[in-house]
Amino acid sequence: MIKLYGFPVSNYYNMAKLALLEKGVDFEEVAAMPSQETDFLSKSPMGKVPCIETDQGFISESLAIFDYLESLGEGPALAPSDAYGRAKCAEIALVCKLNIELAARRHYGHLFFGEGRNDAAVEEVKPVMERGLSALSQLADFGPYVMGADFTYADIVLYHSSAYPANVGEAMYQWDIIGAVPGLKECREAIAARPHCQAVDSAWQAALAEFQANS
Repeated sequence: MIKLYGFPVSNYYNMAKLALLEKGVDFEEVAAMPSQETDFLSKSPMGKVPCIETDQGFISESLAIFDYLESLGEGPALAPSDAYGRAKCAEIALVCKLNIELAARRHYGHLFFGEGRNDAAVEEVKPVMERGLSALSQLADFGPYVMGADFTYADIVLYHSSAYPANVGEAMYQWDIIGAVPGLKECREAIAARPHCQAVDSAWQAALAEFQANS
């Protein structure tokens, strides 16, 4: 059985968890925090979560985990069957991850962990996110999912790469990033309505409330 390491406050952990649930793959959750300790680095070389443990060994990085799950051939496909479609799915996922979520992440310390305001980030983050949202608008179909009628792992990345950044947009820039992309709100609503997404969101909200209460 696959073991999923991480914690449900992490949006990337929730991406992997949702993919496993959508695939119908049996898995066990193992609580773990990011760590630079030698033991955890043997599982996740960058010390990040999530990572999964398979019969052959460990795999980290969300896109690598998606690729592994897809290669198992179990459950519904989460990537298009043709080479071009698979590449576009990865392209959308990377735009969301690198140009929306990763940019917004520079404000997480201030917003979520009580760190001081990063004035350089205030100036630098919004233009990157604007370019990412513009690229998403160009690439997406939103009919109702990001690539059209079929739910893919691009939807998983989009959904979890826009939740915390939406908080960043409102708090730091008085900016509704969801409303900035026509069709994104409706796409997120379609994803959120999926039963497995509701289960992941429920666990996320409970974990987030506990985390905030203990911070």
